[in-house]
Amino acid sequence: MTNYYPIFVDMEGAEVLVVGGGAVAHRKIENLLEYGAAVSVVSRKLHPDLKLLLAEGRLKMLGSEFVPSHLEGMRLVIAATDDRDTNRKVSAAARARGLLINAVDQPADCTFIVPAVVRRGALTIAISTSGNSPALAAGIRRQIEKSFGQEYEIYLGILGRVRRYLLRLELTPEENSRIFHELVEGGLLEAVRAVDSTRVERELRRALPPGIDIDPLYKSFFRPVDSAEKSSGS
Repeated sequence: MTNYYPIFVDMEGAEVLVVGGGAVAHRKIENLLEYGAAVSVVSRKLHPDLKLLLAEGRLKMLGSEFVPSHLEGMRLVIAATDDRDTNRKVSAAARARGLLINAVDQPADCTFIVPAVVRRGALTIAISTSGNSPALAAGIRRQIEKSFGQEYEIYLGILGRVRRYLLRLELTPEENSRIFHELVEGGLLEAVRAVDSTRVERELRRALPPGIDIDPLYKSFFRPVDSAEKSSGS
């Protein structure tokens, strides 16, 4: 069994080739575009949504039949056709050039696999079964989604702002560590989950050194509730 090394890669502006234009290719391409990749496609036919992406200039069409020269300048390759032999041909050409290749549902033709992912803002949780059971990975993802709600997006946003602010203060490593651990182990997450900005402020003031302007660290994450909303209870 292959042991896969888990890694997170910056794909902003990275050239990626996707061979195939059906529903599976569409899902792969949408995900790649979300992470900022520059995607080119080779396919005889295109999913309607891919035609729209092409018309919008978000996708580049290289041709209808794959040839090895399509790999020039690529960082990553995905073979997502419904023809196993074509996928294998793409994989062999990519491997010969030392390129990372994922051939959908053909683990033997892959040098990387795509995990099931849970995203909550800056938080990314990836689940992999090393290709043994994508269905199980998807099931575990659904379980994790229940435990890590959308509150983590705001929570991590606040923690990120606090971290950047504190690093500018040049406190001692020990003091930074104390603050970061208090914010993670204290009641900040529960305050965010309750959408209670007063509690959030209290947690920040408890952990941070005195005299810090707290407002820029959290207030923009909470929409003000006007008096009419408060009185109506909506």
